[in-house]
Amino acid sequence: MKILLMSLNSKFIHANLAIHSIKQYYDHYKNSDMPEVTVKEYTINNDMDHILRDLVKGGYTHIFASAYIWNIDQLSILFSNYVKVKQETQVIFGGPEVTYDAIGHLKNKAFLKAVILGEGEATFVSLVENIMAYGDEGYSKTEGIAHHSPFGPMMNRPRDLIMSLDRIPFPYADLTQFDNRILYYESSRGCPYNCSYCLSSTAQGVRMLSLERVYEDMTTFLDANVQQVKFVDRTFNAIKHHALGIMRYLAAHDNGVTNFHFEITGTLLDEDYFELLSTVRPGLFQFEVGIQTTYEPTMKAINRPIPFEKLKHNCQRILSTGNIHLHVDLIAGLPYESFELFLKSFDDVYSIGAEQVQLGFLKILKGTSIAEQKAEHGYVVREEAPYEVLENQYISFSELSKLKEIEALVEYYHNSGKFKHTLEYLLKNHFSTPSAFYLDLSRFYEAQGLFDSPVGTYRLYEILFEYSETLKVNIELIRDLLKYDYYYANLKGDRELFHYEEIPGFNHKRLLLLKEDSFQQNSLGISREDAKNLLKSVTFITLKYDIIALIESGYGSTQEQLTIVMIDYRNKARTNTIKISTELFTQSV
Repeated sequence: MKILLMSLNSKFIHANLAIHSIKQYYDHYKNSDMPEVTVKEYTINNDMDHILRDLVKGGYTHIFASAYIWNIDQLSILFSNYVKVKQETQVIFGGPEVTYDAIGHLKNKAFLKAVILGEGEATFVSLVENIMAYGDEGYSKTEGIAHHSPFGPMMNRPRDLIMSLDRIPFPYADLTQFDNRILYYESSRGCPYNCSYCLSSTAQGVRMLSLERVYEDMTTFLDANVQQVKFVDRTFNAIKHHALGIMRYLAAHDNGVTNFHFEITGTLLDEDYFELLSTVRPGLFQFEVGIQTTYEPTMKAINRPIPFEKLKHNCQRILSTGNIHLHVDLIAGLPYESFELFLKSFDDVYSIGAEQVQLGFLKILKGTSIAEQKAEHGYVVREEAPYEVLENQYISFSELSKLKEIEALVEYYHNSGKFKHTLEYLLKNHFSTPSAFYLDLSRFYEAQGLFDSPVGTYRLYEILFEYSETLKVNIELIRDLLKYDYYYANLKGDRELFHYEEIPGFNHKRLLLLKEDSFQQNSLGISREDAKNLLKSVTFITLKYDIIALIESGYGSTQEQLTIVMIDYRNKARTNTIKISTELFTQSV
């Protein structure tokens, strides 16, 4: 046997946890006479013809592929062509996309020999053992799979779950192979909740790695200085002593580099969490909180009742630490939530102030309870993956299309973090709600045909300025805010929108100022640094308005006044700004 474990990842920076975990489990538990297994990761953005040639050259007898809603179509095309030239190879899929309709996939995909159902580590080892011992009859002897038999597609007995997760080895054999990539990790499997739209609701309870084992694994990541580890635990903080133990360990052993991402339930946070979070390095942790809706009938319909005010309070406490990047999620297309009600949910969630607001759209996944309620709610769903809702009896296709436009604008302007101060000023002073702003901006985009093609970063600033000209606003103040945001985001280049009359000899004077020992000590907390080298990590800008005073006032008011601001990018986790007195700047000549 010559075996390949492979995946089509969504991006190169992602690593496929499933196939690496299966590979390490196999290497640990296989018999000495069992064959070696090769692992290869491709992406959905690779040339499929190149992947096809590479697979054919490999000469594999068995290929196991990891299937998800976002790669199933590409996998199907790839292997439909592959088996035309390598008919003797047996192709087996595993993963959430095929687990819950295994017989359907076997019927519709002639190239498929079998499907591994659910948890794959033990099943993979058993299947290889049985194929070696019995040939094709080995499929019928393996628990936890569906397969083609002489009598048609057949579902075998389910396999018991691995109850002690410590039996599963650390998933990554050599971390040097994953430089500049996001590494995924799970300290638990299963979810305590029963959300109707989620496949995790089908899991049987929650199983956890021991804390000692997690600490050992975390040390491996920390020693290797990996950039980011994403925990894929469905609810990381479901068990307090487990979650808090891991976070305390990471805080105590922080290497100053690695970031850890967790999906959490915000309402479960208490004073023990907040006490810890207030002390950690900015950038050590980032949290993702799935809110989905704030409309109570919808919450009940999806089995997700959440006290939103408590959730909001806890999320804002997270943000108040200044240490944690927060990402919150919404889902459009849920039962009972109309367009207007969704906008209310959007406004509620946006008001939290999280760095990222993810506006997602409901996908009707096989195996979920909401899939059984399609007729009840009048769901019209795309036939192809990812099975996204087109409309239901509460929200129309055109309304969901409008929300798609808003999603794009939220990504452009809010989630990018490049327009923070301009947005806060506009929302506080000129719009009653966030949704009113994004709806109005979407109408401007549509009227100008701006949704028809990609928009570059600087062009986004120009568009927001052009849009602001249609409002009753102080347009020069908006220009100043945009200029401040542009350089605050560490964007480069002399831009026409921000051309102001400069102070004579401005560039020379900033260099002289940076050379002064007293300025370095008092403003930058350093001494005797080379001024030209400092200019690589700081920027000086001039503004017509005192934007710093405007921000400090909570975007209430400011006056027209020549202002010089130094923006300091040396701290990657937090950009710092210092208002420079014009007198001091003049004295530096």
